[in-house]
Amino acid sequence: MSMKRVKRTSIPKEFRSLRQAGEFWDTHSAADYWDQMEDVEMRVNIQSRRFAVLLDDEIYRATRRRAQAKHLSPDEFVNQLLRKELTRAAR
Repeated sequence: MSMKRVKRTSIPKEFRSLRQAGEFWDTHSAADYWDQMEDVEMRVNIQSRRFAVLLDDEIYRATRRRAQAKHLSPDEFVNQLLRKELTRAAR
């Protein structure tokens, strides 16, 4: 059984924006481009940390509704709410 060769588009040399890169990789598989990939060295200096907090279903749903009303993600909304409460409690 012979394998068909699928014609693939080339990876652009540069993307005009992160959105353009995202759109490309949303419709292409990196597995099809391994032969075009280059090894890179990176240093990562993480400046902040994130933590997961488990919420009851009812609390999460209410949080999500209030966040959407303010055009925020649930994470942003919870961080604002907690920051405000912790500031108030520290007085």
